[in-house]
Amino acid sequence: MIDGLRREVMRFLLRAAWSRGGAADTIDGLPRLHGKDAGPFVERLRPADVVLMGNNGRLTHVAVYVGDGAIVHAMATEKTMRGWMMALWDALRGLFRLHEPHVGVVEEPLAAFLERFERDTIAAVRHRRVTAENTARALAHVRSLVGRPYDYLFARRDDAFYCTELVEEVWNAALGAGAVALPTRRVRVPLLLDRDVIEPEVVLGVPDTDVVAANRAALVRYAAAAGTAPITP
Repeated sequence: MIDGLRREVMRFLLRAAWSRGGAADTIDGLPRLHGKDAGPFVERLRPADVVLMGNNGRLTHVAVYVGDGAIVHAMATEKTMRGWMMALWDALRGLFRLHEPHVGVVEEPLAAFLERFERDTIAAVRHRRVTAENTARALAHVRSLVGRPYDYLFARRDDAFYCTELVEEVWNAALGAGAVALPTRRVRVPLLLDRDVIEPEVVLGVPDTDVVAANRAALVRYAAAAGTAPITP
């Protein structure tokens, strides 16, 4: 019962904060990515690559590329950059379980996501040991998770998932259980949360990986992407 109450409070707080979003383009100076920008980006990708995205020059979300322009990712809220009033409404919708087709683990075109959810920073990481031979196994596994709920308590190895958990899921499905263990950071929210959490940015430093695509906004902040020719914008 205590965990259930904590989950509902965290659901409300995270959905309100993440739906509100960060600074607008006019403030951060970084142009928003649109669906049309997905084409040049996915041309550099292979299935089982990991796509990192964010706003205001930060990489704060992770998805798994599954081919044909599509991604699988875990979503806490359908939209961002909504302002406080609409963000609070989105959070209340979550509490009342109103239908939201893009919350939880979902598969959708990257282009459709970029049209719906404001992002200005994007990069992609490839694991060198994920081969054509083991990719099919990895994709079958990550697709089997579609429909699972979002993990608002960041409790690993349960039936719910937050976005960065899917990175371990897809690479370990390809390489073998326990082959990849991403570093964590302790996150504490008084009375609500005290857990080791995998943050999206750590994916850039995983051994045996390469950054295979990045836009200019990602190149500014992330040294790991510095050797990558930028896509536009």
